[in-house]
Amino acid sequence: MNMLRGLFFLALLFLPLLHAEQLITKKLEERALEKYGAFAKNRFVAIDKDLLHKLKSASTIKKLNTVNTWINFIHYKSDMKTYGVSDYWATLYEFVGKNAGDCEDYTIAKYYILKALGIDPHRMKFAYVIYQDRQGRQISHMVLAYFKVPKPKNKDEILILGNNNRFVLPASKRPDLIKVIKMINGDTGPKSKKWKRLEANMKRKKL
Repeated sequence: MNMLRGLFFLALLFLPLLHAEQLITKKLEERALEKYGAFAKNRFVAIDKDLLHKLKSASTIKKLNTVNTWINFIHYKSDMKTYGVSDYWATLYEFVGKNAGDCEDYTIAKYYILKALGIDPHRMKFAYVIYQDRQGRQISHMVLAYFKVPKPKNKDEILILGNNNRFVLPASKRPDLIKVIKMINGDTGPKSKKWKRLEANMKRKKL
């Protein structure tokens, strides 16, 4: 009985690692090769090797910084140019496969990779904000917000992972984000139609 109990707890310890490995599979890599070519396959191999495996024992801040930097190398491209519609939530697989996407796609990709790395989804939110660019234009934007504590009381306790800044900074250090409209997370709260569709597409690894 003690041996069975020990095996059970051992399995629980390795559960996060198994989950991380499932995000990228050999079958997915071959599908990416067939659909998008060798460079796309290599990007998925790199996510699996350089992020999911190398970072599994890293600190939270290193995971946040490394994933943010890696994903931000993907090219920005509007949904209209990529998918022919004004608003589309792409899966991690579509975004990485095409090597292009908009602010929502960066947010989604970072979220799912960090979640696979064991970051608590309760601490991560999709944040709809108003962003002010260098020309003073105010633009609707999305970033990934990470709560350093479960219930942050000030902007210093919220870290921002965005595609227009290569650094992971506290919200207090991001004056370009002039207003937060709302924060959502369908994994830990009510699920919108967009979130349900994204979740379903992620489960089937839509490329």
